[in-house]
Amino acid sequence: MTAVADRLYRLTLGAVTLLLGVLTVVVSYQVMGRYVPFIPRALWTEEIARLCLEWLVFLGAALAVRRNEHFIIDVVPSRYEAKVARPLQVVILAFLAVAAVAIFLGGLAFAETGASRTSTTSGIQLVWAFSAVPVAAVITLVFIAELALRTFRGESVAAFGDRLVDETAYTSGARGVEGAGE
Repeated sequence: MTAVADRLYRLTLGAVTLLLGVLTVVVSYQVMGRYVPFIPRALWTEEIARLCLEWLVFLGAALAVRRNEHFIIDVVPSRYEAKVARPLQVVILAFLAVAAVAIFLGGLAFAETGASRTSTTSGIQLVWAFSAVPVAAVITLVFIAELALRTFRGESVAAFGDRLVDETAYTSGARGVEGAGE
């Protein structure tokens, strides 16, 4: 499970990095088009920026769950001793899983409405924007399952979040999780 979650994490982090780069370029072009006379104003830039931002929000939330940085996961268990923290962590993960399933089902129904609709200025089918919700919900569920598995094994989830990601290892091509094969 950890190997799958590691790969999914790296893929999601790569997608977020790419989306942030595209968002930066598109918004920069949009701003320069307003103030630099020889750069044409493009109406499609606002829609592409919004599309990138939608994906960034939902994928970023999934990454926060994997990194154990989601506000519910982080705040509540740290206030209790280890004997109480583990059962509380299970309850919190169960609530997060229920929320992720609800978000997936609602997002799936919403994404279906975008299959027949097209953006007015960019010409992109809206399903590409609307599908951010169910895709991120599935990724979140995978990460919740991994955290639950670690919790049931008796591993400290707080320690898991502390040792989870070495960002420099990701960018240098090394493994993103220290000691993942242990």
